Amino acid sequence: MRTYGSKYTVALAIVAVTLLGGAVLLNRLQARPTEDPSSTIATTAPVDLGHPFANTPTASWPEGAAGIQPPVAAPAGRYSAATVTAATDRVKQLIVAARLDPHVLETQDAEPVLTLLATHQVEDIRPKLKSGNAADTWWLTEKLAPGYRLLPVSPRVEGTMTVGLNDKGELAIRTDYSVAYAFTPPDRTGYGAFDIVAMVRRVVEYDWVEDPAYDGGSQGMWIGNVQGFAYPVNCFLGKKGYLAPNYGNPPSFGGARDKHRPEYYFDRSMPMPQDGNC
Repeated sequence: MRTYGSKYTVALAIVAVTLLGGAVLLNRLQARPTEDPSSTIATTAPVDLGHPFANTPTASWPEGAAGIQPPVAAPAGRYSAATVTAATDRVKQLIVAARLDPHVLETQDAEPVLTLLATHQVEDIRPKLKSGNAADTWWLTEKLAPGYRLLPVSPRVEGTMTVGLNDKGELAIRTDYSVAYAFTPPDRTGYGAFDIVAMVRRVVEYDWVEDPAYDGGSQGMWIGNVQGFAYPVNCFLGKKGYLAPNYGNPPSFGGARDKHRPEYYFDRSMPMPQDGNC
């Protein structure tokens, strides 16, 4: 039997490096938000650490896993509704493990994610999971930068999940989710919401393989093409594969003025933003 192969290429900032083989794009945008008369967000308003998402576009987003809702299952190609349900449930588990599990976020332990993937993809990924290599696995899990901790509030999540078929006729589940994290600042005063709230958007295709044409290690879930974007973040740590808030940028960092009002970067109806100064 054939092996269902992986195919990924990662583009980190401007530099392209080969990872596992498909097109993967990462843009990390460092914001220096400024007041915009057309904006509905007061970017310089003091933040309430008890309600850190207030006065941001994420204020009305659902909390945690409640923001990840698989579509109503229906047959797709040769796949039954029951199979589609099993696959979309697995995708939700993967997103929760990779983006919301406190253990994964804080320790960079990818095992809760790997246990949900096809054996052969895990074999491809595991050699990349070594100290100092976080930038090569940014697409697999979210990694909080050492020394940074989240506030005791649930991240906010908004997005969509759709079901279709890929070019091999396998079940393909496309997700487009944004997750907003609220970080604990070093003291309680002098911060605005965009100093401590960082948003990560991930557009991911997951492929479900259930086909006797492939060997046993190929069966199950595969991560396909990935696109990623984050706003506003610590640029230095972002390029190393870690997520950290805007306040962590050094005072000497001369971030460029945003090209759009803050709402634009949180709006998934817009194309994946391409501007940035990290």
